[in-house]
Amino acid sequence: MPLPHFVLSRYQQQLLAEALLRPLPDPVDGEVAEEGLLARGLDPDEVRAEAPELVFLKLLVPEDGRLSVTDLGAAVHYRTAFETAEERLAAVVRLAESVEGLPPRLIRAVRGLAQGSVQYDEAAEELEQTD
Repeated sequence: MPLPHFVLSRYQQQLLAEALLRPLPDPVDGEVAEEGLLARGLDPDEVRAEAPELVFLKLLVPEDGRLSVTDLGAAVHYRTAFETAEERLAAVVRLAESVEGLPPRLIRAVRGLAQGSVQYDEAAEELEQTD
C-alpha cells in the first residue's frame, strides 16, 4: 500500500521528530505538561495549535496524557527526512557542476556519491588517478 503524501508545516515535522524520540506531554493536561514541552524546547501554544491536525491525520495519537507517534507518523517523518537529504545531495551536485574549471573526474565522483552508484573509496581512488 502506498504511503499517502502529507504537506506538513515545519513545526509539525518537528513535533513528529520530537515524538519519535519519546512521547510528548499533551498540552491539554495543564501546567506540568506545558513545563515538559518547554523543557524540550517546544512552545505549548504551538503544540496546542499544530498537534490536533497531526492527531486527525493519524500521525500522532493521544494516550495517557502523552502524544505518541503512530507507525504512519514515523513513516511520514522518515520519508520527509529522506526527501530532504535527496534535495541536499542534488544541490551539492548542481553546485559542483556549476563551478567552472573543476576537473570532470571530480564532478563525476560527486555525482556518483550523491546517486549512490559509487562508494567513497571508489570515488577517492578515481580522483587519485592521473590522466
